[in-house]
Amino acid sequence: MSHRVLETPELMPRVGEDYSITDAQYAALDAGLADGESLLVSAPTSTGKTLIGWWAAVTGLEQGKKFVYLVSHRALASQKFDEIQRLFQGPWLGDDSHMLVCATGDGVTDGSGRASSAPLTATILVATYEKYLALISAGGPPQDLSDVVFVCDEIQLIGDGSRGKHVELLLSVLKRTGWYQFIGLSAVMDDVGAQQFAHWLNLSLVKVDTREKSLTIEGRWSNGRMVARSTPDGIEPLHQLPTVKEMELNGMVQELIALDKKPVIVFCMKVDDCYDLAEKWAAIQAVSQSVEAPAGLDLDAGLLQLINKRCAFHNAELSEAERSFVEDLMKAETVDVVFATSTLAAGVNFPLGSAVFSKWKRWDFDKRTHVPIRRDEFQNMAGRVGRMGQGADEGIVLATAGGASDLALLQQLMDFSKRETLGVGITPDDFGALVIQLFAGGLCTTRDGAFTLMAATLSASREGEKGVGNVEHWRRHLDLQIDRLIETHCLIETKSRVVVTEFGKAVARSGLKPETVEHFLQYLTEHGEQAAQLLPTPELEGQDDDLLFIFAHGSLLSPEFSLTGGPRTRNISWRFSRYGAVENPQADTLVKLLFEYPWVADPGAANGARALSEWAAGADRETLEQLVPDVRLGLIESMARDVSWLLAAVSEVIGSSSSPTLADAARHPLLRATNPTLPNIRKFSRVLRRYAMRIGYGLPSGCHWLKELELQGPAKRLTRMQILSIHRQGISRPHLLMDGSNGLDARRQAALPKVGRVSYANQVRDAARNWKVDQRRHFRERHEKKAIRHSVEKIVADLYDMRGKNLETAIIVAFQDIGVNCTVLDDGTKPAWPDLKIEFSGSGMASDIVAEVKSKERETALVPLNDAIEVIGAAAIAGLGGTPVTTICSPGVEPSVPTSISGCNHLSIVELVDLVEAYLRIKDGNLTIAQLHNWLTTPGIALPEDLPFNNF
Repeated sequence: MSHRVLETPELMPRVGEDYSITDAQYAALDAGLADGESLLVSAPTSTGKTLIGWWAAVTGLEQGKKFVYLVSHRALASQKFDEIQRLFQGPWLGDDSHMLVCATGDGVTDGSGRASSAPLTATILVATYEKYLALISAGGPPQDLSDVVFVCDEIQLIGDGSRGKHVELLLSVLKRTGWYQFIGLSAVMDDVGAQQFAHWLNLSLVKVDTREKSLTIEGRWSNGRMVARSTPDGIEPLHQLPTVKEMELNGMVQELIALDKKPVIVFCMKVDDCYDLAEKWAAIQAVSQSVEAPAGLDLDAGLLQLINKRCAFHNAELSEAERSFVEDLMKAETVDVVFATSTLAAGVNFPLGSAVFSKWKRWDFDKRTHVPIRRDEFQNMAGRVGRMGQGADEGIVLATAGGASDLALLQQLMDFSKRETLGVGITPDDFGALVIQLFAGGLCTTRDGAFTLMAATLSASREGEKGVGNVEHWRRHLDLQIDRLIETHCLIETKSRVVVTEFGKAVARSGLKPETVEHFLQYLTEHGEQAAQLLPTPELEGQDDDLLFIFAHGSLLSPEFSLTGGPRTRNISWRFSRYGAVENPQADTLVKLLFEYPWVADPGAANGARALSEWAAGADRETLEQLVPDVRLGLIESMARDVSWLLAAVSEVIGSSSSPTLADAARHPLLRATNPTLPNIRKFSRVLRRYAMRIGYGLPSGCHWLKELELQGPAKRLTRMQILSIHRQGISRPHLLMDGSNGLDARRQAALPKVGRVSYANQVRDAARNWKVDQRRHFRERHEKKAIRHSVEKIVADLYDMRGKNLETAIIVAFQDIGVNCTVLDDGTKPAWPDLKIEFSGSGMASDIVAEVKSKERETALVPLNDAIEVIGAAAIAGLGGTPVTTICSPGVEPSVPTSISGCNHLSIVELVDLVEAYLRIKDGNLTIAQLHNWLTTPGIALPEDLPFNNF
């Protein structure tokens, strides 16, 4: 290890003058970790595997390599990203926050919290496995990743029955491209599985069986106890004791608290058990503290009452903010007991002193009975206690058995000497989700090639070992899925090869089933014209909330939530349909425009859409939780995340695969010029993107920009509740929020009351004033660095600095630099004509673009609606009506404009900073002229998220 690492306490712990590392860490170094050796590290929880990953990262960074950290869950990605920022930003990476990126299904953001459109260029990337697969499949995987250090956490996910297929395909791709170093980390991989995995990827296996802190699991039954212990000296044999101890749940919890093994986590197999058991515990506790929710946190009132009795619950039905709050309280030792599902055991590091399993069996819907959880899940949950860096010398876990048969099953779960066999990640049932990735990623071009690649996976080799020695029987299943993808227009088969269509590439990037996109295309073909009449226009307010309901309902009815085209990728919680369809005035009014009617046929989809519609309109918690019985805010938030992802993905597929530069025959039949509704379909591409944003944030139109404000206090961003409070005061437009007059100051104070010494009203006023200034400064710094690489510093500087006619000139120069000429239309002699014609037709594109350039002298001033739409009338005066038109806005456009122009057929609006991003992406070779043309001609607001990133 370098001297720099050795002298960094967070990277090289010490006790006094001596280095303090674990057996697993020593074994990894001894196996060549710091020399670039690729390893699989199999060691129990609490052996410091995360630090092994950081060592791989820093040694790679010191040699100019990139670092990719892959994790199993969004929550884990968020925690690791925060940890990486604390460790590496500044001393290792400088202050360039865009060089650190976090990518999950929720989005891609850099270290500043802003959206990142080029995550693969980051020096450090934290991502979930599925998201990284989607990123490197865009435009075909890179041929060489020999400059990347990969650390793959919870790598046993490769054997997961539902998600393992994506992990295995990703690793198959990485195996082909290579790497600088690969470090796999697992706490629960069995010996045979670890050896097979290490051999498959040509890794050195580092296996450590001992923990750094002792862990005792005690199984109690009516006649005694069974004890399993794992210590730094080894695993002790299971032994029985005749002593009978407390078996009642609250009594066991009280016993652990008396031993000062706090906080105690009570693992629950059902969400409802979290609530019921917490209430029973709290009923015998007194209020012992007065905790207040942080400003802007929409906290469940019942949960707050429990917290003041030093207990809490934690499960997937809480909002992310609530779960984070409970976790912070645990770290602050403010709660003694947490009743939780396995959401608190998914690899995230929390200070747990002990645990109790309220039950260790879960209902199996196929077998119609309760069955024990897997041994690896049990031991992973148990291993959350007594971890390194936490106060307790030893972790204690308690569980109970009801009889002799239960006792035998519990004994198997407790046995530290055995681990669950690694599951099989890929089976023929998974081919539907994988085949399109094979062809879209350029991994194969024939049926035989696809089979060869699938036969080279880890699952295939393990399958072969179990059977006749090969997986020839997989070929029939593979052919069926290739036929399906040909039928859905994702693939074309010629005599010699299989070719992926642009539609297929877009579907592969999105992660959607092709049937899902066809579900939306069919709807827009049949009802798009009627639906478009509800869109807002500069002249009409429209019915935006009604349209959002229609598409939320359509999303929940899509193949992603059904068995059409293969297994479900998303699920609607049973709580949404438990009591049947609830009253739904929107559905009644819009019945002829719905994706499916009568709408009561699917209560879960109808009730879910109603909740999402109210959520996106800004309804408060009380209103939302009264819509559907027993549905809490966290469930609505979780569904919103799924539907937001789906709509954004559909938007991307429609936008890219309907490009006017594509040959008509190469398009999906419903996206061809022969479909008279094609203009409406293209228009809805950006409408769906906007609805995805509204549903993702739970905010009304025109409020999204408030999510971008960067505060200077303890909280960096406004919460949904704070934004809605601002909206209800009628001050959610930028010029109102930044106005310092007495009247508006009073409304800000009413919306955001002072908390202690923190004046959120003043903070948000200042943040609004700096919003575009900070945003432009952030992106300008990035763009200026890129400009140096291409010797176009003056072009980029002029684009940022110039205004009025000078900005028009700067834009002309930038387009000419990428081979696109511009003609000046408004030369001063033709009143009311548009400014420019961007002559894409000379580059082989289908049409030119008429452009108006609107700029404001002040950095805080924004282009209003009337200025933004002026180009439509100007184009008509110039005899160019019907030509695609765009308005280029500097520094930006009013946040209300994207909604107001939704119904405009040919108008797109682009902010100057995003146009610069597109220009430099072309200079980098990561965007084509055709893609730029498509981006600028798709109606609506042209966002950087819509720009494809090609791995040429």
